[in-house]
Amino acid sequence: MRRRILQDLAETAPLALLVGALVGMVMVRLLTASVGESSNESLEVLVLGSLQLVTPMGVSLIWICRCAPLRLAHAVRRLDRAAPSTTALRWLRGQRGELGAAVCSAMLLVPWFEGGLLLGGLLATPRAGLGLVSEVHELIGLMEASDLLRCLLRAGVLTGAAQCVCLRKAAQANDRQAELAPLLADALPECLLVVVGLEVVWLTLLTPLHGTYA
Repeated sequence: MRRRILQDLAETAPLALLVGALVGMVMVRLLTASVGESSNESLEVLVLGSLQLVTPMGVSLIWICRCAPLRLAHAVRRLDRAAPSTTALRWLRGQRGELGAAVCSAMLLVPWFEGGLLLGGLLATPRAGLGLVSEVHELIGLMEASDLLRCLLRAGVLTGAAQCVCLRKAAQANDRQAELAPLLADALPECLLVVVGLEVVWLTLLTPLHGTYA
């Protein structure tokens, strides 16, 4: 499991940092230019909005693009090595470590993506006297622990759901020698649909309920 997590981070962390920086720059420039927010207000909106909206989905999409094909191929190889008498359900029960690794990878990827967002936002705004490190510390201080925990939870749930799709596609292969390309063609769009659907459910149902009982 530890090896799988490290492999996922090696595949996704640089991309998460780069994509986060680009998204942060675009968000701050849009807020400053179109909405008329000041630089400081734009950065505050970036910090609060990223944890609640952008980061969980961004982390999950990056994981799907970079790791889902590798995870599906790995699952197919493991199924090929399983005993012929092994049923799909029994095989799936033995893949809990793979699911846990995907969830942990997503949670560990959140700081990379969020850090990229902050750096991109800071680079897109004029700095008034403060150094970059001081400004990063100031922005981190704006983060609520509850928002960060919910962000980690959502990223883990969304990525775990995508991993479940990959495992199910591998287990449902009619032929253990099935080609990987058709499986990927089916699995990747389904991963995206599942992740987007869960995010919509979270934003439309769970978030209002949390606000009601908070």
